Amino acid sequence: MNASLASLKENRPLRNLVLLAAVTFVMLVAAIIAVVSDQSSVRASFVPHPLFDGLSRQLERVDRIVYTSSRGMAGQEVVTINRGSDGVWSVASRSGYPANAELVRNVLLGVGNMEAYEPRTANPEWHRNLGLLKPEDIGSAIRVELFSGEERLAGLLVGKVPERAVDVKGEGLIYVRRDGEDQTWLARGRLPVYKQAFDWLDMTFVGIPREEVARVTLWAGTERPVVMERASPEAADFTIANLPAGRASRGGPVVNQAAAALLDATFEDVAPADTLDMPDNGPRVVVETFDGLKLTMHMGGQGGALWAKFAAEGESEEAALRAEDLNTRLSAWTYKLPQEVSGQLTQTMDVLTREAGPADAMFGPAE
Repeated sequence: MNASLASLKENRPLRNLVLLAAVTFVMLVAAIIAVVSDQSSVRASFVPHPLFDGLSRQLERVDRIVYTSSRGMAGQEVVTINRGSDGVWSVASRSGYPANAELVRNVLLGVGNMEAYEPRTANPEWHRNLGLLKPEDIGSAIRVELFSGEERLAGLLVGKVPERAVDVKGEGLIYVRRDGEDQTWLARGRLPVYKQAFDWLDMTFVGIPREEVARVTLWAGTERPVVMERASPEAADFTIANLPAGRASRGGPVVNQAAAALLDATFEDVAPADTLDMPDNGPRVVVETFDGLKLTMHMGGQGGALWAKFAAEGESEEAALRAEDLNTRLSAWTYKLPQEVSGQLTQTMDVLTREAGPADAMFGPAE
């Protein structure tokens, strides 16, 4: 050990190198301590606060919500959601079709209660990195605005979700900045950020429970309708009531799928009812319940898709009330059906049945 120290003293370049390394190490440790201490000081001094002071007490005044996002070189996508005099929210670009009330509520509470959790950069050159470049600058930020009449109560640019997507309490985190300001924030809160008008629609559709359905008729009013029915609410399967001679059903699962296709369906788009005239000889589906409700759906094509209009009636007092509710909700609109749904609802007798064989004659119709 003494020999090594003696050698180090005699070797001046080596001694200087060791001293330089020691000094560098000490300075590095000091720098780390200084940075950690500075960050701790900032965290200790910063108190999370609402992004829009007092907004949470003004949410009842909001009568318009506007979402703006970039479509690249095609400009901006603007979704406007309005509150009517009856308090119902609707989507402007879908001719005032009702909006999803839960989503609207989440927007109002999300913006009203959002907190500035930690400050981030105020340098505009770094906005893109946080997803906070404005949509009119072909940025990925979504602008969310709340209005009361012509007064803008809040304007928020919403950016990326950080890798640490929740705080220690499980609250959502997202990068934001107030519209018109350069200061960015890691914010605490949640709100929907859908860019397409369709995503804001109330997707409540036919809504008739399968267990209430007694009969479903495809191609109603034609020479070859397909009538699928159940004998009682307890019956598990639909059967084809008007099987042609020499034909057998393709089985319960196939028939059930066709009979329930409209009951389980949603829609892909919507337009006012007078947008499209349905042909008299177009596909028609009739759904009848055990309590006397009758819902008729007329279908017609436009743009390679099938659209549908609805009309309801009821035989009993209870069924008449249900029919009135369905007509209020559906009759003013025409709905674009998903391809798989329209495919099920336009199946013919030839598709849902097969040629009967010896086994069918021996054991009866195969349902």
